[in-house]
Amino acid sequence: MIIKNGMGKLVIISGPSGSGKTTVCKLLEKEPNVKKSVSVTTRPPRYDEKNGESYYFVNNTEFKEMIQRGELAEYATYCNYYYGTPLNALKEALKKEIIYLLEIDVQGAIQIMEKFPEVISIFLLPPDKDTLHNRLIKRNTNKKKDMEVRLKTAAKELEFKDRYNYCVINDNLDTTVNTIRKILNIS
Repeated sequence: MIIKNGMGKLVIISGPSGSGKTTVCKLLEKEPNVKKSVSVTTRPPRYDEKNGESYYFVNNTEFKEMIQRGELAEYATYCNYYYGTPLNALKEALKKEIIYLLEIDVQGAIQIMEKFPEVISIFLLPPDKDTLHNRLIKRNTNKKKDMEVRLKTAAKELEFKDRYNYCVINDNLDTTVNTIRKILNIS
C-alpha cells in the first residue's frame, strides 16, 4: 500500500530496547511541528504511562480484531506482547505539515518502509553492549529473564541497521538529538 505524501513526513526512530528511542522522541516532540505516533500494545502499562498518551493499551482479542479490520499499518510481537501502529493516524499525519515520529521496532520498521517508501528511517545504536545492559538495569522494570530476551533481541535487531537511511550512536543525548534535528532539517 502506497499513500501519496502530502506535506507531512513520516520518520521512524528505531533501535534495540535501551537505545534511548523514547527519550529522544520526547525531546524531539518539543519542536512545534513534531508529533509522535501513539502505538497500540497488549503489554501492561509501566508506572508512568497513560493510556492514549504513551500507548493505547488493549487486550489480545482487541488487537487481533484490529489486525482483521486492517486498522494497523504495521504490527509485530516483542517479548510476547503485540505492538502496532494505527493506519489512520499515519494517513492523517501525511496530510498535515508535520514530522510524524514512529517509535517502533525493527519488525514494524521494515513493514512501514515497504508500505511508505518516502519514510525517513533512523536507527539508534547504544555506544556498546555494556551501556545497553546498564540502561536496561537502570530502567528497573525488567526481570532478569526479560533482560536476557531483550539483549538477544537487540543482537538480532543490530543485523538490520543497514536497511535504515541513518544510524546514530546515542552516546550523548544532546548530540544525538541535534544530529537527528539536522537530518530532519529542524532548526
